[in-house]
Amino acid sequence: MKKLLYLIVLMLALGLIISGCSLLVPPVEKDETTSLTKDRPDVKPGTDFSGPHYNLNLIGKKIDWNDHENFNNPDRHTMFVPLNTIGEDFTVGSFAPLPGIKISVTQGPEFAVIDGSWFDDGECAFQLGPAKYNVYIVAKGKPGGNADITGWVYADATTDYLFPIGTINVSRSKKWKDITDIFYVSADEEPNTIYLIEPGDDDVWVFDYLKMLEDLDGYVSAEYFWQLVNNNIRLIQVRFYPVD
Repeated sequence: MKKLLYLIVLMLALGLIISGCSLLVPPVEKDETTSLTKDRPDVKPGTDFSGPHYNLNLIGKKIDWNDHENFNNPDRHTMFVPLNTIGEDFTVGSFAPLPGIKISVTQGPEFAVIDGSWFDDGECAFQLGPAKYNVYIVAKGKPGGNADITGWVYADATTDYLFPIGTINVSRSKKWKDITDIFYVSADEEPNTIYLIEPGDDDVWVFDYLKMLEDLDGYVSAEYFWQLVNNNIRLIQVRFYPVD
């Protein structure tokens, strides 16, 4: 009986090889591309981490890393960032003296990596899909270290505004952290000269808040971005679970 089962498995494997199919696990990015469309009504987002979601990978590279491949393919799920951003050579775009690097975060019709490498122009850019999300993060890779990600709101107005809406620290671990808070603006975080959120009001999804800002007289534009300060974390994974 064992021989018969062995022969059946062997014949199936040979059939796959002959037909051009691979026994290897499909590339991670291919899996993640379809994960948002999986029908899993039994899964509560953010609990077992196998429900519908989008996965974003921040991969740390040494400062002399120089790969000329085009990393701005919107279908990618990876962005390349410096492995270590500690030092005077790193500032968040034009927002000096903020240390670290800038990752622009926008929202559009679909998830997309707009600028996948810091190494070509000093910034990265990422677009979320529509709706709101519960967001989780984990840091992986040896030897390990730590990283800080701060969410910032900037408004180009008669008086410019730049204020943080939350910071998360991650170190190498198997445990995911909830970082949804850095996507919401609270009354305590908003400068007291704007008055869009009153004390006691619910926190506002950051992209809804940007629209509220831009609807005010004297406001030209508003943006949301991450400040990443990386201290030797080689892989940061971020997962976005749509809120029902």
